[in-house]
Order: sequence, then structure tokens, then C-alpha cells
Amino acid sequence: MTEHLTKRWQTLPATPAPLASFKGQHAPINGCSLYYTEGGTGDDVIIMLHGGMANSDYWGIQAAYLAKTHRVILVDSRGHGRSTLGDKPLSYAQMADDIIHLMNHLEIPNASLVGWSDGGVQSIILASEHPDRIKRIFAYGPHMSASGLNLACSGNKVVNAFVKRATEDYRELSPTPDKFDVFSKTLRGLWKWEHDAEFTEDRLNAIRCPAWVVGGDRDEMIHRAHLEYLVAHIPDSSYMILPETSHFAFLQAPLLFNEALADFLSVKA
Repeated sequence: MTEHLTKRWQTLPATPAPLASFKGQHAPINGCSLYYTEGGTGDDVIIMLHGGMANSDYWGIQAAYLAKTHRVILVDSRGHGRSTLGDKPLSYAQMADDIIHLMNHLEIPNASLVGWSDGGVQSIILASEHPDRIKRIFAYGPHMSASGLNLACSGNKVVNAFVKRATEDYRELSPTPDKFDVFSKTLRGLWKWEHDAEFTEDRLNAIRCPAWVVGGDRDEMIHRAHLEYLVAHIPDSSYMILPETSHFAFLQAPLLFNEALADFLSVKA
């Protein structure tokens, strides 16, 4: 009898521990207390943006790798992780604006962005609206309209494991640990683009920096046709599909993901 083997895309490996070599702190940004942590050195800055319900710890393997050659900044998005929600509604536009204000706070003139899921959405918004500040973007599994999201993903065991972990993380890290249900409901509205105008083709066409749209061949949450749509409308874009990975490729295949990032950063901006 052939023993069933679990494929890597069917797993949710452990979230990396916070990097001891990175310094974490809060900054007053747009009415909230935004948590960020940074490490590495160099003139080139990489800002890494996580997915919805998650926090910056998820980027630990990639951040340690990139910090060998770059200054790396990880951010807990507004209302996520260790950051407060503040006095403004949670929206993609607001979270993107928070990043520009954080760059101003840290006196960073320009940066490359690596974003996963909601972080990928933010990176695309920032590249469209602030072409003078964003050098290049690596957007893994973004969706820029409600049609890009696979609503059937809620029955997937990896997605369910992630939601369970995110619930526990929120209660451990958040300044408002008893508000997860409200937070989750707000995010589900966000994913359906209820609080942002649809991101139009004109706004995609406005992106001028090198842009990589990347996905996993087994992504549970994002329709591949939507990624292809984004590539078709972002002028200087490239398309990559990572094999045997899902929406969590950076955990499932970290060496492969790091190699993709190294290629991305080798592109002249």
C-alpha cells in the first residue's frame, strides 16, 4: 500500500520567532501607534508588509535573509499584531498611507516593497500613488477587487489553521486582545473591498516601477486569473508562479521564496 504523503502546500509551518537581531519599536502614525522592527544595513531599504489577520513575524525567514545585504523594515499594519487601530477606519488606502508616513518618520526617501496578500495590495496602491517613493514591488497573492478573492477558501484546512493561529496571535500580541471578533469582521469587509473604491485599470496603468506579481500554484485564496489580470494591466510587470505552494509559500518553501526575492532585487529599478 502506498502511504499518503502530505504535500508542502497542504501544510502551515510554524510562524518564525521574532528576530533577536531586529529592533522593535512604535511610531505615532496617522492617529495610531504603528509597530515596526528593523535590521540589516545598507542604502537600499526593503519594507515588508504582511497579510490580513497576520503580523510581521511571518516574514522572519525572509527578513533574516534580506538583512544580510539590505536595511529591512517589518511593519505590523494598523490594527494588526502590536499596532493599534487608532482613530481612523481600517482600509487598504489608510494602511498604505500609514507606510508613506512611516517612511517620512524614518526619513526614508524611497524603498522597495515586499507584500503578501493584503500587504501586496498595499504595495500596488503605493506604487500607483507614490511613484517617486517606491522603487519596485514584489506582490505575493494580492487581490485588487472582490472578484480576485476565492470565497470558497473558508473550507480549506490550511486556511482554517491560519485563522486559528491568527486568533491566538491576536489575543497574545494586540493592545486590544478581546476585540478579535470585531477585528475579523472588519477585515472580511475589507477583503470584499467594501471600504475602498475598486482599484481601476487606470490606477494599475499608472504604476511605473518594476512590479512582480507572484502566486502559488495551489493558492487557496486568490484566483490565478486575477493575478494574470494584474500583470496584463501593470506596465512594467513580471509574473511568477511558485510550484507546490499555496497562499503561504514563504513558510512552505522559504528557500524557493528567498531565491525569488533575490531575483526580484537584482532587477534594476
